[in-house]
Amino acid sequence: MLNANVTLDDFARGNALAGEVGWPQRIVFGLDAAAPPLGALQVQFARFEFVIAGTYTNVLCDRNARIVEAELGPDEALVVPGNCWNQPLWDKDVEVLSLLFGATHLGVSLVRWSAGERRFVSVEKRSCLIPGNGPLQHLVEAMTSHRDDAGATSLDARLLAQSILEYARRLIANPVPEEERQSSAFFRAACLYIEENFDRQITRDTVAAHLRISPNYFSRVFREQGAMTFSDYLTQVRIGKAKFMLEKYDLPLSQIAQRCGFNDFNYFYKVFKKVVGRTPTEYRNSVQAGAAAKA
Repeated sequence: MLNANVTLDDFARGNALAGEVGWPQRIVFGLDAAAPPLGALQVQFARFEFVIAGTYTNVLCDRNARIVEAELGPDEALVVPGNCWNQPLWDKDVEVLSLLFGATHLGVSLVRWSAGERRFVSVEKRSCLIPGNGPLQHLVEAMTSHRDDAGATSLDARLLAQSILEYARRLIANPVPEEERQSSAFFRAACLYIEENFDRQITRDTVAAHLRISPNYFSRVFREQGAMTFSDYLTQVRIGKAKFMLEKYDLPLSQIAQRCGFNDFNYFYKVFKKVVGRTPTEYRNSVQAGAAAKA
């Protein structure tokens, strides 16, 4: 079993990772040049994963479009740019701090996996508002720009990782301002949950249950804060993902529909045409025609 037993409060106080000299020693990137396997984690926002203890094994796509298996230790980090993917194998004891950089919020999770028990023995999650005038998004963009560099463990990349980690630590350490309405916090948490689980069969009721609020209150919060319904937002996320996969991967339409949370292909076809104005096939053909014209 692990012996680190770090908590998010430890991290917020600077007692984990942020104070380590020379950390991280190695940065591994998960890319998107090959289609992700079923079960892989792939969202539209960048994710950084820092190994605190143990061994974190992942199936990844490298910059040469090869599917590889990588083991990361306590002095190493995984960077997954937006729309790229990774597939944790959870085959060894490990403790991982994950950061998900949304458009307006930072999702933080700290998990401990026991290979012997085949389960997560500890899970902590928080969501923090990202100030609109802060440097975090620029730091994330600078880090992901190293995605195709052969020297991803260069001093520049390591310093960026340290800066991002420290900024995230400060966001967690500082309490939410009193003037921020509770409904805004619920809305951000709901958006984060949808962005992480859009490929599953989630509903208004399941998201409301996750937030521990009533479905009716959840619907009102979503309309007030997001200027749209939950269903419209979920559809927007799913169709956006489908467009990306049609542009990037030569997968059958039925697989794309399934990976975007549509179990009924005919319904996926109908919704895609309504939102985009073209069928999935027409959209893919137009993208390919545009690429051929540029070649």
